[in-house]
Amino acid sequence: MPRVILIVGLVVLALYALIECAMTDSEKMPAKLPKPMWIMIILLTATFALGPLAWIVLLRIERHKEGEKSPTPLDLAREIGIQKPAVEESHQPLGPDDDPEYLARIERELMRQKLQEQRDQQKAAERRQRASEQSKTEDSDADAQGPESQDSNTPNPQAEPESDRPADSETDSQSNADTDSDN
Repeated sequence: MPRVILIVGLVVLALYALIECAMTDSEKMPAKLPKPMWIMIILLTATFALGPLAWIVLLRIERHKEGEKSPTPLDLAREIGIQKPAVEESHQPLGPDDDPEYLARIERELMRQKLQEQRDQQKAAERRQRASEQSKTEDSDADAQGPESQDSNTPNPQAEPESDRPADSETDSQSNADTDSDN
């Protein structure tokens, strides 16, 4: 079983190196060897994995020096048409931070919260203003009525309402009228 895995691994490695070599431009060949020479090296040394590994390593080094991104085996498979493009290459966002609809919804929610906070602050300011105006009005009314009216909120047990107290002059005149009518 280990031999089968080793042989399959060598074949896959050689095929990968061969396909990548065939797809590479002649100007970008590593070690400035021509393309047919690299194909021969890969095929003849595939049993020892030296040729395919040399190709892969030298090509990666060359591309790194030039600042290019080395293609992965999946990239190569897509280029030759073996595999269809993956979902990750579609223009769908990978995460919520990349989704413009999600970001717009978050922005709307933040704006709604800010507006609500502004309304709440404005209402609180209006309530404070009404309360201060009301207390100013009460203070001015209390000043206009004099010092007796300042204690009007506290009940005085000795004070009777004016309508309940009989006027002395009326009581005297009524009692005089009653006595005159008896005579």
